[in-house]
Amino acid sequence: MAIKNQNMYGWILDHWQLTADTFKDVYSEDGTVTDFSYKRNMFKINSQFIMDSEFESKIRVQERVDDTHVKRKKRKRKRKSDLNEGEIKAKTYHDKIIEVILHAYKSLLHGSKEMKLFNDIGKSLDNNVAARKIAMSSGPGDKLRELCYTDNNDLDIETVTLKPNGVYDNLCNKLVKNCSNSSIKVKIKDDFYFLPAESSFIMGDTVNLKYFATILGRNEFDFILLDPPWENKSVKRKKQYWTLDNEELFKIPVPELSAPGCVIGVWVTNKMKHKDFVIQELFPFWNVDFITTWYWIKVTKTGSTVLDIMSEHKKPYEILILGKCKHTEMKKISEEKIDSKTKEENKKNDICKNMKCKENSSERISSKSLDGMCYERTILPALLNNKDLPLEMTMMSVPSSVHSMKIPLQDIMKPYLPEKPKCLEIFARNLTPGWCCYGNEVFKHQHMDYFEGYTEDMRIPLDCNLK
Repeated sequence: MAIKNQNMYGWILDHWQLTADTFKDVYSEDGTVTDFSYKRNMFKINSQFIMDSEFESKIRVQERVDDTHVKRKKRKRKRKSDLNEGEIKAKTYHDKIIEVILHAYKSLLHGSKEMKLFNDIGKSLDNNVAARKIAMSSGPGDKLRELCYTDNNDLDIETVTLKPNGVYDNLCNKLVKNCSNSSIKVKIKDDFYFLPAESSFIMGDTVNLKYFATILGRNEFDFILLDPPWENKSVKRKKQYWTLDNEELFKIPVPELSAPGCVIGVWVTNKMKHKDFVIQELFPFWNVDFITTWYWIKVTKTGSTVLDIMSEHKKPYEILILGKCKHTEMKKISEEKIDSKTKEENKKNDICKNMKCKENSSERISSKSLDGMCYERTILPALLNNKDLPLEMTMMSVPSSVHSMKIPLQDIMKPYLPEKPKCLEIFARNLTPGWCCYGNEVFKHQHMDYFEGYTEDMRIPLDCNLK
């Protein structure tokens, strides 16, 4: 189980352990059984994230300190320019929630001491070399995304049931299922992938999702999670990965796919324009009530945050916005509306003009005293019985070094969903047992490069680079 510790403020999760539990007893062509997991080095985050140049400078300073036994006062770096409007807004929000995040972080960290979830690894000044190496040299690259560029008229909507150790040429734009109650290994194109038990997926471009709404099931899902590739100037400049314009998200048929009362979760970056867009525009358009925000704090193996939590630039946490579909019948988004940008824009603008955006509940909570927060947390058991989402929770874990690999949520969300929930992840890059996933790189992180195996008898690591 991914959850290693929890209290009234949130959870500590072990991402690596979850994959080790997920990919047990995988049968090979020769009949041997092997346990697999993500490579441990992917989570070998020993120290904070810093640039190579800063790391080298730090090493030189440390060497001088060790030689002279003199500890020099650290100079505060001066900011070259004033904050822009977006940075001011982000700082204002950060200042409001930091008390909540810090309190949760310290509480979870204190509770983990007896369990020894984090270790003192001394001066491990390697700048996370092993973890970064795997991130840079592993995976299928852009192969999967390139396969998804298919004309809408050529879509071949069919269902494919995978077989263990099967070989497949092209699984794009099809509903693909692993109906087995165990994980399997398959070969797709020229690469091997590990697919979790009872998982299903459609590998397709986002613009085609509306064509698959029927085959996925109308009003089918109890939980829909989205991790959009938000626009980012740095990413555009470096061409690290594909991004999506915010307006394109209105085309995703969330109302058609959502069961009444469906929980909707959207990962956002720390840019406030994305958070505001989801809460003030996207959720109302989808007929979703905003409920709360949760925070994912990324920590090193020693328990320290991967970045300075008070940094003016990058933050060591990410934001998950949560909402619920209204109880009334889900409104149908017609294909005409989706295909007509003019009608879509008019509809969106009318909603935004007529609605009175709710005050951000996370801002209200953050302004309360810690005593008040503690009182609210004591009523959590009652909330859990009603499957209501608790306010402002914190998730803490050592992150993977692989870009865009999010923390697994299936164990966390279980108390707030039906007994046998149907879950869908959109913009997925890895698969989840029992879930259906959609994206143009939907099983990217299932690539064999990211895994290591152990023989059932000897538990000796295998060389997974050998095909």
